[in-house]
Amino acid sequence: MLATAQEKKFNIRGEIAKLEAPAKVYLMYRSGDSFFRDSILPEKGKFNFNGNIEEAVLGTVFINEHGTGMDDIPADHRFNFYLEPGVITIKSLDSVKDIKISGTPLNMDLNNLRLALKPVSDKKAAADEADRKALQQQRNDILEQFIKTHPGSLVSFDALKEYAGIMPDPERVIPVYDYLSDALKAKKAVAAYYQLLQDIKKTAVGQMAPDFTEADTSGNNVSLHDFKGKYVLLDFWASWCKPCRHENPAVVSAFNQYKDKDFTIISVSLDAPGAKAKWIKAIHDDGLTGWTHLSDLNFWGNVVARLYAIQSIPQNFLLDKEGKIIAKNLRGKDLEIKLHEILGNSN
Repeated sequence: MLATAQEKKFNIRGEIAKLEAPAKVYLMYRSGDSFFRDSILPEKGKFNFNGNIEEAVLGTVFINEHGTGMDDIPADHRFNFYLEPGVITIKSLDSVKDIKISGTPLNMDLNNLRLALKPVSDKKAAADEADRKALQQQRNDILEQFIKTHPGSLVSFDALKEYAGIMPDPERVIPVYDYLSDALKAKKAVAAYYQLLQDIKKTAVGQMAPDFTEADTSGNNVSLHDFKGKYVLLDFWASWCKPCRHENPAVVSAFNQYKDKDFTIISVSLDAPGAKAKWIKAIHDDGLTGWTHLSDLNFWGNVVARLYAIQSIPQNFLLDKEGKIIAKNLRGKDLEIKLHEILGNSN
């Protein structure tokens, strides 16, 4: 029993030059179903964290040089690494920005991946939009090659999620997923991600949109099948989502142009419990009053969002009159272009 306990222990040893009082170091990670947070005041730049974990997990160290908490810590003062059994070293002989993390197998893998990505990352930071797309493809190629050559590493699973992006395309991602070893695929988180990819396939272009029923702003139940015979934009958003609010003028414009051509919108909000007033206020503030609004006010647990495997918002699905998905994730002018293609001139 003692050997098993020792195998699950981790020790983080930190030494960062120029890190003096009132600086504070924070550690956050998730183990099983629990979130953990710890903090320490470094002494002459040195600090230690100790703990036990069920299995290797991603963790983050946050460094606040002013010791004022975790809010507004800049990105270059946050460092992801792997918590795993053994001694993990976080060290910099210069400053916070030059930290190196090493000492355990997964962190060595992570360092190797970061070194491979660094030339592309450096170029991407100063590139224009056209060059950024080409560099992103180079980055994806490096991620894919790493996954292929490190099939059993947990780093490869996290690289796969980065490769997939926030709106994964299963047809593109599953062939890369298949590089993973059977042992890695058997892990709970990896198996759950594969199931997510399968769920996303159910809402691919060409599939029939899953039917649902949810309450509108007045508490009346509304079903998707009630809109058969109309083109429908199924739009997922929330009052708290800044990108959604930024996108709303384009949605309003498209609705006003095509509302008289058998086109309508169903907006499903991922607002949280107790936020009905904020949801309704955002509808009026953004001029979204011309169409149907639904929500169970259950945040990311929204039943319709889970049915459609929503992982980020805004997202949308364009349905034909029979309820078949004919396009998805139409942003900005792309929505008007697609509606013009289907419905013709708005005049």
